[in-house]
Amino acid sequence: MRTKVAVALIALVATVAFAPHVSAERAVQQWSIQGTAPVRVTLPATDAPRAAWARAGDGGWAELAPICREGRIEFTLGAENLRGGSALVVLDPPEWLSLEDAGPPAVELFSIDGKDLSPGESVDLGWLDEMPRTLVLRVRDADNPIDRDSVQVRSSAGLFEPRDPGVAFEPDGVRAGTLTVHPHELPGMETVTRAKVELIVDDFAIDTDQASRAVSWSLSPRLRLDDGTLLIVDSLTSSGGWADWSVVADGVVMTDQDTTTGGKTWLSDNSEAEHWMVWRFPEERDVAGVRLAWPWYQAWRTSRSYDMQTWDGEAWVTRVEVRDQSEQQISEHGFDAPVRTTGVRILQQPMGGQIDRQDLMWLAEAEVLPAQ
Repeated sequence: MRTKVAVALIALVATVAFAPHVSAERAVQQWSIQGTAPVRVTLPATDAPRAAWARAGDGGWAELAPICREGRIEFTLGAENLRGGSALVVLDPPEWLSLEDAGPPAVELFSIDGKDLSPGESVDLGWLDEMPRTLVLRVRDADNPIDRDSVQVRSSAGLFEPRDPGVAFEPDGVRAGTLTVHPHELPGMETVTRAKVELIVDDFAIDTDQASRAVSWSLSPRLRLDDGTLLIVDSLTSSGGWADWSVVADGVVMTDQDTTTGGKTWLSDNSEAEHWMVWRFPEERDVAGVRLAWPWYQAWRTSRSYDMQTWDGEAWVTRVEVRDQSEQQISEHGFDAPVRTTGVRILQQPMGGQIDRQDLMWLAEAEVLPAQ
């Protein structure tokens, strides 16, 4: 249960009033108290509570015997109620509320685009071409109802609830439900390149925990070329000097007389996984191949193994396979025949970079060749 608590630090005996928290289903008045026993507590009340309970910091519950007089109730918290230096007091808990439930709902499923990732509480997807399409958190509680007011999505673009675009919560009875999030529909997410989304669902248990799962990612760097083409790469090095990678499309190749690659090349992040570069055209085009120019740094930093691919509307189709390529300044790869497509990709194989830095993909210039 989400709890707004008023906290008093009390030494020996004190009389303190606290503002109650009221739940959406029924008034559940609770106070968090910190202090050294004995503590005398006075609260405003018109009627004597039917039941009053205190939970010590170590988790044990004990029934209280408050006295009601002159528009207020009074009770004393002894050492047995303040074990651990704190106590949580609850007045008139409803019959449906299980006080013994001290934990959040159990996560039955946490999936990202259909892939079950339930065991982990957070997932870092790393660099992505596109943000995930669908996040799902399904929870169930054995003891208490789900608090629907607790359902929310915290993200890099703000806080969202089920009534907002891209967020839906489907109850399954009173103790279970499924929270579904479509990140691309969350207002403001389209401009966030380093994103985090946390899905949260809680129950009415008297605790401070909640069921939550988080996913983070970095959208792959991208830039718009003059002809409307979107050029996207899988990653960008965090090292200084290579932040402006637009130079990979400026038409300038490196020579063996150049003394630095900074400001003249695109340099990927170092990773043993695949690296890639994608051209997305604003409309279908007839393409004949790709020309690549490699950086010079003590040697030509020519990638050894990669595929040249085109998009057929459903999948990437390999047109040219390059394996064990020798070091050279320029690599030009023509297709067997012109291909009409909306996208071209260079897919470097895992550890397919230049022999001295196989974990990198490094380009000075890249150009799609139009069909004549």
